[in-house]
Amino acid sequence: MDLTAGILAANNYEWFKKAIYGLTGIDLNAYKENQMKRRIDTLISKSNVKGYDKYVALLKTDKAKFEEFVNYLTINVSEFYRNTEQWKILDKEIIPGLISKFGTDLKIWSAACSTGVSRIPLLWRFPDIFLWKR
Repeated sequence: MDLTAGILAANNYEWFKKAIYGLTGIDLNAYKENQMKRRIDTLISKSNVKGYDKYVALLKTDKAKFEEFVNYLTINVSEFYRNTEQWKILDKEIIPGLISKFGTDLKIWSAACSTGVSRIPLLWRFPDIFLWKR
């Protein structure tokens, strides 16, 4: 690849990131570029299209490909309070029900997390009295 082709490819990826943000709300700048670009290029190749512009066009017209893309990108993202609707249900329905049923005998188990922080947002949801008056 000559220098001009490399610059065009880099600019094309910059355009792609902006297009994806407009389409999905996902900011690809938040990811390690080489890793993300490699993952996206693999997905594009599997879709039998050539180039970022053609792939964006495909995502705009093919709901299944759009969902596949979003799921492919977001499956490994960890952040506090992802899926806010689920947290609202937890706050308003599940936690009050568990506390009223089990009181201070309630025991909570959280599945492992690669970064070790999965239990922290859950602990923040419980009233201080319940957590610390044991």
